[in-house]
Amino acid sequence: MKFRIFANLLLCLTGLAARAQQLWLYDNTNYKAIYFKEACDLIAQHPDLVLLDVRSPGEYADTSQYIGSRIGRLKGAINIPIDSVRDHYRDLLAYKNKTILVYCSHSFRSRRVSKFLADSGFAKVYSLNGGMTEVDREPAAAFPCIASLYTTKTPYRLMGPEDAAAFIRDKNNIVIDTRSPAQFNGTDTGEAFNIGRIKGAMNVPKTSFDQAIPGLEKYKEKPILVVDLYTSDAMTAAAKLKDAGFKNVSVLFDGFDTFILHFPSSSSERKELITAAPPYRITGVREAVDLINHSPALVIADMRPKDQFENKSKLAYQNVGHIKNAINFTEPSQLSAYLKGKPGNTPVLIYGSASAAATQMNGMHLPDLGGLCKKLAAEGFTNVYLLYDGISSVVWDFANVDGEQDAKNILVDHDGLY
Repeated sequence: MKFRIFANLLLCLTGLAARAQQLWLYDNTNYKAIYFKEACDLIAQHPDLVLLDVRSPGEYADTSQYIGSRIGRLKGAINIPIDSVRDHYRDLLAYKNKTILVYCSHSFRSRRVSKFLADSGFAKVYSLNGGMTEVDREPAAAFPCIASLYTTKTPYRLMGPEDAAAFIRDKNNIVIDTRSPAQFNGTDTGEAFNIGRIKGAMNVPKTSFDQAIPGLEKYKEKPILVVDLYTSDAMTAAAKLKDAGFKNVSVLFDGFDTFILHFPSSSSERKELITAAPPYRITGVREAVDLINHSPALVIADMRPKDQFENKSKLAYQNVGHIKNAINFTEPSQLSAYLKGKPGNTPVLIYGSASAAATQMNGMHLPDLGGLCKKLAAEGFTNVYLLYDGISSVVWDFANVDGEQDAKNILVDHDGLY
């Protein structure tokens, strides 16, 4: 999960009767949140179903000033941005007795609008879990109706982790990584950026991408996958390649970190496709859930500030409880002291509030969790896990990712929050 998810969260909190609580508090009350597979069945059963896209006009039309928000839409959808729903309420009344499927980019806004409509007497309202983010992230085979529903104006294809893995395995294909040389080579001063690279990828940094295009002409007819840490830089580079006449260009959707986190740290995919990995384990939600459920000796280190751990942050979205059995260490030295004398094979799971890299990138004065994990590994701890996208990813995944509903079971102290 990316830092831009929080931007969407803040956006939707500014409109449509914003409340302090988390946006999952109202699930399964007057409307129903469903996954895309269920949405395909719903659409097939209701030919007159209304698709309601509550993103901005720019997001809807793939013309947003933020290129990372150009992620396609569903065909036939009506666009009424969240901040205009009340103004268009009379127009929406025409659909009061119809089945309505509401979606946005991550399902923050769609849940707000779904609750508003349901509370207003609309009886058959559904919200699409994960929004267009999940549509783009999952393999095409996971969504039986995607071919007939999905449309985009972007000149390149957005490719999720499963499809990207298949692409990378084909040695005829080209992978271009637009990160800085330091991040590509694992020498960045921010350790959370040093998470490895795709085997065989070439590094063409975004800062010199324009100048490098003539040298890439020999690959003009080959399939190309463009990669960055998040997505926007890769999208910008892919658009430039398409403008230069490159035929078959794709973007690794949601970035290299999402690609890594999709596969467990000990998986064959990681070993086969990734090189220059750090000396600790970059971990996603699925792996963290399994680790917590099956490792009784696990030390769980919550590295957030005390106010977040205790749900007392002034920023309501940071109050999400904590992982069960977690200990709050507000300074790396506290964790080091706690681990002193423990066996080197002691499993340690470390997490913060959000993406470890995004935290550094946005100048937050919080511990460098990548650096902390690297330090513990250097001290001889062989089973150090970093929940790379933080506790926020656990909350988001259980509410939006099919197959990860059980992630809610590892969270505690969240009564009334979601």
